[in-house]
Amino acid sequence: MDKIVIALNLVIDYLELSEKTTEIDIKDYLFNTGFDDHEVRQVLGVLDISNFGGNLWFRVFTKKEKKMLTYEAICFLQKLHLSGILDPLGLEDVIDNALAGDGYKVDVDSIKHLALYSLMERKSLYSSGVEDDEEYLN
Repeated sequence: MDKIVIALNLVIDYLELSEKTTEIDIKDYLFNTGFDDHEVRQVLGVLDISNFGGNLWFRVFTKKEKKMLTYEAICFLQKLHLSGILDPLGLEDVIDNALAGDGYKVDVDSIKHLALYSLMERKSLYSSGVEDDEEYLN
């Protein structure tokens, strides 16, 4: 599981540096970084990439969101969504968590952490074993 989290983090960093990314690019990058086939398949399963053909839906940010997020953070959020890494619900989750902060502008590094947390939480990588926690009970 630790290797999967590391790989997810690497993919998020990789997306920031790449102009156009495909699922094959991500696979090659992970293989070249030293991950095996099983680990790469697990990472792609967590990402659940479905939009590499191009997603025509994009997010328009409110004035409040533009005030709280750096321009680079907004661009990176759009890239995460357009590449299929974050679906619309995941995108909203990351934005909501970013706006819940201390009132400081949120940068790309913070967005990376929030996106990684959101991906792990949605696939129960982070929250496994917390079924008895009051916060997770209905």
